[in-house]
Amino acid sequence: MWVFLGILISLSALGCTHDHKVNLNPEIFVRVSNVGNGEKLVVRVNDIRSQKAISKKESDIKVISDRSVNTVSIYASSDVRDTVSEKVMEGFERMGFHASKYGKASSKRVTVEISKLNLNYRRGGVGIKIPEVHARMETILRVQAYHDNKSFKKTYSSRLRKSHRILTGKFKNERLINNSLSMAIQKIFDDPELIQFLLPANP
Repeated sequence: MWVFLGILISLSALGCTHDHKVNLNPEIFVRVSNVGNGEKLVVRVNDIRSQKAISKKESDIKVISDRSVNTVSIYASSDVRDTVSEKVMEGFERMGFHASKYGKASSKRVTVEISKLNLNYRRGGVGIKIPEVHARMETILRVQAYHDNKSFKKTYSSRLRKSHRILTGKFKNERLINNSLSMAIQKIFDDPELIQFLLPANP
């Protein structure tokens, strides 16, 4: 009886929610050039995600009332909007645009919406001694550009998967998150249609 109560108390102690912070540090690879020719460009980034947690992970162990023993919520250690804004502005500056956060309503502008930044886990290898964790990371950025009563809209996304056997330590999810975010941002600068839209029309 006492042993049973001790087990329940231990499980209850594990039942609280633990927040795990990851450092967002996406990388972009944009060659320094004069493609933008000094064109003024207003850049705005909005985080429209309804759920600010990058991931909510529940253990497979169940106790009374079928509740999860442990839930791990993963959040960014800094503001996601600020991180993406910094990288987007840096990329356009490297391409020769004069990027800023503020400008006139008629200014040439690019708005980036962070639509999704989500990491999902799935357990695999049921019944084997060393189980696996399958991770799926997805990033979705929606871009809207405007100038001269014209608009350009496109979605840039990245989906990555990785499997990891549970040995010691925890799954290195930080690198997976940053790689996915980096790839989605990079696609913005690699899109010739968007860059051409932002350049002055030929006379």
